[in-house]
Amino acid sequence: MSDTTSHDIVVIGAGAAGLSAVREALQAGLSAAWLEAQMFGGLVLNVNELDGAIQGNGAELSSTWMAEAVEGGAVDLEAAASGIERDGDALVVTSDAGRHRARAVVVASGAAPKKLGVPGEAELEHKGVSHCADCDGPMLEGRDVVVVGGGDSALQSALVLARYCARVHLVHRGSAFRAQRHFIDAVGAAPNVAVRFGSTVTEVLGTDGVEGARVEGTVLPCGGVFVYIGLQPCSDFLPAQIERDSRGAVKTDASLETAMAGVFAAGAGRSGCGGMLEHAVAEGRAAARAAAARLGAAIDTGANR
Repeated sequence: MSDTTSHDIVVIGAGAAGLSAVREALQAGLSAAWLEAQMFGGLVLNVNELDGAIQGNGAELSSTWMAEAVEGGAVDLEAAASGIERDGDALVVTSDAGRHRARAVVVASGAAPKKLGVPGEAELEHKGVSHCADCDGPMLEGRDVVVVGGGDSALQSALVLARYCARVHLVHRGSAFRAQRHFIDAVGAAPNVAVRFGSTVTEVLGTDGVEGARVEGTVLPCGGVFVYIGLQPCSDFLPAQIERDSRGAVKTDASLETAMAGVFAAGAGRSGCGGMLEHAVAEGRAAARAAAARLGAAIDTGANR
């Protein structure tokens, strides 16, 4: 394990909330570092066309945020966080690369797509089982696919896949969609999207790749299964002192501080966070501002960011 590093603020996660927190901390003149177990950008990285208050391409936006953080002097610790502990007046974030001392910590570890939990899903992950229509849709041109879910992500992904695929089977266990009206209308108007309400996928079939999905006893031949049934907060590594709700999302007070003094939380892994990109960005900034205030630093609100 490497020598201990030391920073004013350590941010856990390099998604929208995490990179926003890093950039905000830099505005206060604080030294900042981040840890990320996966690719920077988080869930937004694989979205080609963002829908909401923040527009653009997810990969390009994430790259811009990352470049601003690096140019501002933040440090990528290139490790996955494994815990947080207190050492006197300081906090220590442990990782597979060492121990990272901090005066404050922002937990922006985000959330991961929930799994169906059915036979064949795990074995065929990245072999046709996917959570990214923009990434994998072009590789399935002319084939049938199955999309599971009834919210914005499921319907938006079904529409992306409809551009490439012969037929998109949209499987939803409920009797009505939860998505925004314009997504529902667009799905209804798409000639190659077949909606199956009150249905569930019970098995993913295939050997070297997805070959079909069993839906209510019927096998639908397909080349891909795209799952959008919600998100699971990535919070298992946190100490018991940091309270979580029934989903595993981190509880905070109004200032976004957790039950562990000096540790703040923001983004998709925080209990009560809205589901839009703009919510994650706003929370990342707010958490960094609260941490900076605790450390006696002032954010330069006039800076262009």
